[in-house]
Amino acid sequence: MLRRRLMLGAAAAAAVGPSARANNFPGGPFRIIVPFGAGSATDQGARNVAEGLNRIFGVPAVVENKPGANGAIAAEVAAKARPDGQTIFVCSNTAAASNVAMMKSLPYDPIKDFEPMTLIGRAPVFMIVNPKVGATTAQEFVALCRKQPGKINFGSGSASTRISGELLKAKTQIDMVHVPYKSTPAALQDTMAGHVQMCFADPVTSLPQVKAGTVLCLGVGSRGRYKLTPDIPTLIEQGIPDFELMTWTGVLMPAGVPPAVMTTLREAIVKTITEPGYVERQAQSGAEIAPCTPEEMRQIQLAEIQLYRDMMKIAGIEPE
Repeated sequence: MLRRRLMLGAAAAAAVGPSARANNFPGGPFRIIVPFGAGSATDQGARNVAEGLNRIFGVPAVVENKPGANGAIAAEVAAKARPDGQTIFVCSNTAAASNVAMMKSLPYDPIKDFEPMTLIGRAPVFMIVNPKVGATTAQEFVALCRKQPGKINFGSGSASTRISGELLKAKTQIDMVHVPYKSTPAALQDTMAGHVQMCFADPVTSLPQVKAGTVLCLGVGSRGRYKLTPDIPTLIEQGIPDFELMTWTGVLMPAGVPPAVMTTLREAIVKTITEPGYVERQAQSGAEIAPCTPEEMRQIQLAEIQLYRDMMKIAGIEPE
């Protein structure tokens, strides 16, 4: 009888494994950490995830914006969070991959300290200028820079937008001054105000301003015309060779989250980002929804690290 009780007890304990624990998930509010300021593409994606999680699980989901250090500040906080599925890192390719190539040392490791969940969206970089610059094409802007070496400024708020400007310099042999910002919206705002003449930005952040006429988009950093903005020419077709650079937003979790919790949470997030209304809103903003498996996201991370290392060599940039 004792042996039978022990066996029944062991079976009951085994039942309270990851799947059973996932049934009690979440155990409280979600904390969604974002490495850029409000209004950025990453922030907008995070707020949609927060709304979806609140609706699906019936608990609060609070977005915390922690800009600075190219996303490293937020990434460190997220990496050190308890791996219970309650803390979610919604980040761009900057914190998830590019920083490994662009920075000499990081307070976190995007591969070892995090488990990938899925991409949310992706889009090419847009080349944005202040209308008063007087250039309506990429080649006109390049010509302007050649007439005024060192007098034209470009702003950046992420690794993607920084490397975009540096690649433009390297591929066209122009001299521009880099002005760093904590977020892409901040760089875009100063481009609109004329404090910097040009910036690269994701379409989610910049397309509304392009449509409003407060800035001009001189070109898109994709190999073929971007299907959501087919009227805007690529930089490649304007004579800037092999200028192809995409931005993406994804979800990383602190390493060690129970598999059943990861599965439950991923299903909820993918459901949220593939709802027709959200897909349409993002398309109008210029972003494609791009859910993927954790394994696919990991491969994208690794490929991005190598891509940025290669691009930095082309642009002549040393890790900072």
